[in-house]
Amino acid sequence: MAVRPRPRATRLLVVSLVAISLAVITLDYRGGQDGPLAGLGRSTLSIVVPMQRAVVTVTRPVGNFFSGLAHLPSLEQRNRDLDNEVRDLQAQIQGNAFDRQQYEDLYGLVQLKSSLDPEGVAALVTGNGVSNFEWTVTIDKGSDAGITPDMPVVTGTPDGAMLVGRIARVSSNASLVQLLIDRSFSVAGLLSGTRANGLVQGKGDEDLEMGLVDKGTPIAGNESVFTQGYCVADQPGLYPPGLLIGQVSRTVPAGSDIQESVSVRPAADFSTLEFVLVLKARTDCS
Repeated sequence: MAVRPRPRATRLLVVSLVAISLAVITLDYRGGQDGPLAGLGRSTLSIVVPMQRAVVTVTRPVGNFFSGLAHLPSLEQRNRDLDNEVRDLQAQIQGNAFDRQQYEDLYGLVQLKSSLDPEGVAALVTGNGVSNFEWTVTIDKGSDAGITPDMPVVTGTPDGAMLVGRIARVSSNASLVQLLIDRSFSVAGLLSGTRANGLVQGKGDEDLEMGLVDKGTPIAGNESVFTQGYCVADQPGLYPPGLLIGQVSRTVPAGSDIQESVSVRPAADFSTLEFVLVLKARTDCS
């Protein structure tokens, strides 16, 4: 048997619940922080907030991670741009240091020219021909600039000219310089302390050797060796006196009872040689 609904009873229940809810809300509103729902709200809030904090703690790094992924291409490009800027700045600093060193070398060479040989020719080293048989460099000045074979070649500053070598061959716009370390190069040398003389000869990649020194000559370590001026039959030697050849590095055991020799470290640094001064040939013994 079917049961008929009771609409009147249902409507009465709904109306009663609504009335009770309105009454509670009204009382809560009038009661403010002391209302019947306020305590329940505070209890609910104390439970929900820690849960929200936990959710945020877990989800925020994930969100940041995906946000970082979204910007990763632009970050990589920015890093590349910064790396390029750093390299450009480093290259600029190195270039400035190189230019400053070149300026100092040229300025010193100009001063050396005015103090030593006003008619000397300044030149740029453009290449080298170092081998087991020949130690040479090429410069960018030749006969058009007044250079002739056997002219002395030096470097340095007004504080001191250092011997580099001599002109071996000449073309119109270039010259070949035989370095003093070449095995066939020789020059008369003078010890600065005792004024003893000898013959300095090239030994390739080894220190120079100064032979024909009188036995028993007191020789100090690091003693300077200079070119010695001389004349033979009223003809001057190739090299003017007073050019620094190098410093004594060690004494070589005597090979005879009357002579001994010493090793000499060259004063010029041939590995960084850039600018040189070619001196005019000596024409008298003064």
